[in-house]
Amino acid sequence: MERQITCIGLVLVVSLLAAGCAGAGKDNAPVLDFQQAQAVWQAHGIDSYEVTVWQTCFCPPDLLQPMRVTVREGTVIDVEGLEQPINHPDILDPRRLTIDGLLGVIDKARHSAETLVAEYDQRYGFPVRLKVDGSPFIADDEFSYRLSDFQPF
Repeated sequence: MERQITCIGLVLVVSLLAAGCAGAGKDNAPVLDFQQAQAVWQAHGIDSYEVTVWQTCFCPPDLLQPMRVTVREGTVIDVEGLEQPINHPDILDPRRLTIDGLLGVIDKARHSAETLVAEYDQRYGFPVRLKVDGSPFIADDEFSYRLSDFQPF
């Protein structure tokens, strides 16, 4: 009888521990898809930040360098080339230099691009890597972005 009570108690303790662990780390669950990332980003409500952006595209070399982008209230207010001056700022698409803009690019590409690869920041949900190829039959329509050194303010 004592052995039976001990076994039941052990099962009960293990069950409670397992139930407690089921929710553990839920806030740190990896962001795996677009909807999760967008929800995490929107939940933070960040509209002013600095971030380093590298873009790869069919564009002038001065736009292929890492750029420090400052965004205030959702609008790009400054872009600084980190290796050389930016000589073609008029070619930059400011919407693609904001996190909301890149999330919009991803949303559109999810429905139309031939290739879409995106990885997201686990804490804030913004894309840290993005690669899009609209069509394998169109030359030079591919582009990619990499974001780092994110600092909200």
